[in-house]
Formats: sequence, structure tokens, C-alpha cells
Amino acid sequence: MQDDIHDVVLEEEDGEGNTASLQHKNKELREKLKRTEAECGENLAGWQRTKADFVNLQRRMREAEASALRTGMARIITEVVAVFDSLEAAAASGASDIAPIVRQLEAALQRHGVLRYTPQTGERFDPERHEPMQVVATTSKEEDNTIASALQSGYLLDSAVIRPARVSVFHFEA
Repeated sequence: MQDDIHDVVLEEEDGEGNTASLQHKNKELREKLKRTEAECGENLAGWQRTKADFVNLQRRMREAEASALRTGMARIITEVVAVFDSLEAAAASGASDIAPIVRQLEAALQRHGVLRYTPQTGERFDPERHEPMQVVATTSKEEDNTIASALQSGYLLDSAVIRPARVSVFHFEA
């Protein structure tokens, strides 16, 4: 647009001797064009900032919604896991009619992203995924800070720990 304002050609006079008024009018038009272009640039910059703010707000809202959903699910799953533990204990004590219910509940939890994990003996103790319930003395330095046994399974929801596995941990004693 800037190049267009230099294409205006002023004649010496307009036939009535008004050359000064044409130059003055041209100068006024150039100044008005500059002000209009500056205002247009400010409006564009403001619109771009507003658009970026809106996009960021949408992202934050999606993240907040997902976080609230995960928190709500974690609360519900924590309660369901307690029922699952009770059913599992009843099945282990010989109540054969409960075993299919335990399998059905575990499958339902898996469909909703909840995974059950049971640490294996010798696996490295991880305080993020394991809750130590007992310490077992060992004379083997290699066994120090490893799982001696799993006392209760842990649960993950989309890789986040809902409940750590409860374990006994080897501790080296010389």
C-alpha cells in the first residue's frame, strides 16, 4: 500500500491556479492513509492476541476437564478396588462362586483403562509404585531394596498409580 501513495502526480495548477490546495490535499490524504494503516495494524495485532488467548483458553479448559475426569475416576476406582480386594480374598478362601465375579470385575476395570499389577520377587523396589508393608532381612547385598513378596496388587489408571502395590522389601544386613 505504501508504494501507491507515491504514484499521485500533481500538476502545476488545476487550471484555476489552485496548485497549493492540491498539494495540501495530497499531504492530508497521505497522513490519513498512514494513520489508517497504523490503526489497521493495531487492530490486526489485537485480533491475533485475542485469537491466541482464545486458543490457549480452549486448551486449558480441555486439560482441566481431563484432569477433573481423571480425579473423579480415581476416586471411584479406589472404592471399587477395595471391593475387588474383598472379593479376591473371598475367592482365595475357597468361595468358588466368587471367582467369576472377580474376573468380570477385573475385565470391566481393564476396559476403562485400569490395570492391575503385581510386582515379582526380586524386582527393584520403586516408592512410586510400591508401598512397603514389611522389611525382610537378607544377607545378600544383591537382594537389598528388592521385592521379597507382593502382599497386595497395585492399580494404574492410564499409567498413573491409583493404589501402589503393597509389598515386603528385602533389606541387607551384614
